[in-house]
Amino acid sequence: MDSLVLSEQLTESARKLLQSPGLQIHARPEWGSHNPAHRELIRAEIQKLLPENWHSSTSHTEGLGVIMLSASPIGVDVEVTVRVTDKTVSRVSSQEELTEAPSAAALWCAKEACFKALRSYDQPSVISKISIGSWENIDSQTETFRLSNPETFNSSSENRGVMMKISTWSLAFFIFPS
Repeated sequence: MDSLVLSEQLTESARKLLQSPGLQIHARPEWGSHNPAHRELIRAEIQKLLPENWHSSTSHTEGLGVIMLSASPIGVDVEVTVRVTDKTVSRVSSQEELTEAPSAAALWCAKEACFKALRSYDQPSVISKISIGSWENIDSQTETFRLSNPETFNSSSENRGVMMKISTWSLAFFIFPS
């Protein structure tokens, strides 16, 4: 674990904001999509770490891969921030979402993380059906958000997400607490 990107302080902050003390977040550069073996490395790590009856979510982009583990339904997304354009996000978002979100990358990552967490419910076929809102700025690198339309997916109305900007990446973590 010598190549972790997320500090223990950031991981603990995510646990508190998501109200999930047992949540595990692991991130490593070698799990990034630039590495041809990244999928095998991520699978092997999940097999080592995943407790029975827990949920897992993974995401990878250039230079970084992330694994999230929890007893509750979860989702994670990571993107190179500058690669997410307003044009791309506007195709899957309402004007209200675009106006309220702190950035295109934040909104895209939030939608992707929610989409992954919805596997335990009625996951939509496209992320444009997912509505994100209630953004709250926590500090210079952290925002919180919520899934605005959980009833559409027969999911829990109790949900929360955290968006973090770390170096060149945007990361979103989302949970439906049990």
